[in-house]
Amino acid sequence: MRFFYKIFLSTILILTVSLSTIEYLTVSYSLEHSVQREQDSALAQHQTVKYSIQTVLLNVEDGLDQENMENIGKTAAATLGAGCGLYFSQKGQACYYNSCEIEPTDSGNEVDKGQLGYEISIDMDGSRYLQVRSQFSQDGRDYLLITEKNVTGLFAEADALRKRCELFYWVILGAASVLLLLLSWTMTRPLAALRNTTWEFTSGDYGARAKVSTHDEVGDLARAFNRMARTIENKIEELKDAARRQEDFTANFAHELKTPMTSIIGYADTLYQKTLPPDQVHQLAGIIMNEGMRLEALSFKLLELITLERSDFQLEEARIDEVILDAAETARPAAVQRGITLECEVQTAWVRLEYDLFKTLLLNLMDNALKSGTDRIEVTGREMEDDYQICVTDYGRGIPQAELERITEAFYMVDKSRSRKEHGAGLGLALAARIARLHHTELSYDSTPGKGTTVSFLLKKEADDEEN
Repeated sequence: MRFFYKIFLSTILILTVSLSTIEYLTVSYSLEHSVQREQDSALAQHQTVKYSIQTVLLNVEDGLDQENMENIGKTAAATLGAGCGLYFSQKGQACYYNSCEIEPTDSGNEVDKGQLGYEISIDMDGSRYLQVRSQFSQDGRDYLLITEKNVTGLFAEADALRKRCELFYWVILGAASVLLLLLSWTMTRPLAALRNTTWEFTSGDYGARAKVSTHDEVGDLARAFNRMARTIENKIEELKDAARRQEDFTANFAHELKTPMTSIIGYADTLYQKTLPPDQVHQLAGIIMNEGMRLEALSFKLLELITLERSDFQLEEARIDEVILDAAETARPAAVQRGITLECEVQTAWVRLEYDLFKTLLLNLMDNALKSGTDRIEVTGREMEDDYQICVTDYGRGIPQAELERITEAFYMVDKSRSRKEHGAGLGLALAARIARLHHTELSYDSTPGKGTTVSFLLKKEADDEEN
């Protein structure tokens, strides 16, 4: 069952039961109170009549014959007023006087002497009468006295009250039903809108958002759905980007393998099929060796990337100036070969690092600087308040601003022809960025085309410990 019908029907049920209970209690209380009042009045009236009859019987001087007894009863009945009756007889003898609408019987509702009994009876026309009965003795005779009062009006009033309550009941129930329909619709409309938005979202429209039109729990639910939708949409975009990068990685990897393999196979086939002069053989062998070195560099870089994804490395304290100088000495022969000056200016500090990986990070940054067309490379390390900053600066071609965001992607090369010529595969900066993340830092690039590039990052300093 829909939430709309649950709210409407359950509220209508509660309202119906409540109104019915109120109606029943109201009519019952009113009738009971009225009947009780009439009973008290009838009992008091009966007692008065009985005392008056007893008084007359004590003062009768002409004898208690039938005519006198009838006159006593008639006189007593006259004091009761309109709508009332009286029954007066000697116990077990003939009736002296009877003006009751409902014929009393001597055996009905027996009461002890000195006590009163009463009942409400209904005649053939549906009229109701309250009869009060008592017995008393006078001069050795037992008498039965019954007074009767028409109480049909009480029940008529109760019936009229019940009809008015029913009228109010239906009016209130009808008005409440209309209001409940509007209220239920107002309460469930945002839920229906949220349901439609959910269907749109599950159908692939990840930009679908619920409209927040209230500030209650339903509004909170809509806001929570929107936050969830944004999170899912972002995750989906991240997965799409990851899948796209994976596809690009696979395509670039296949292309990087295909190019040198094509050259190696082609030139090897030429050497196999033909007899060439020694100088041509040397030239072709050099090309094959050059392409083989590209494949070797590519395989080493890929192996390092895979290793970094799957390994847990322990960072240990080390003197950062010694690590930087060691990496610079390793890269210096390549710089000398290219005619490039490599300058180092470092301050002493203790940091936490994984020695081999961190050296690989520095060598990749220096190797990238060597290929930039610069004539000078500066490697600096200086202490800051809580950190140690390392910068690798070249004065070469620089990198266009639009390319900076992609230079750490695997196989991405700003100048593909120059990179391949120098055995590059676009993996050096990707590897450096991953190693930097393992050391809880990020590489920052500042580059101007035609002027050069500076790559910098920060490491957290450790307390100086000369014994280490």
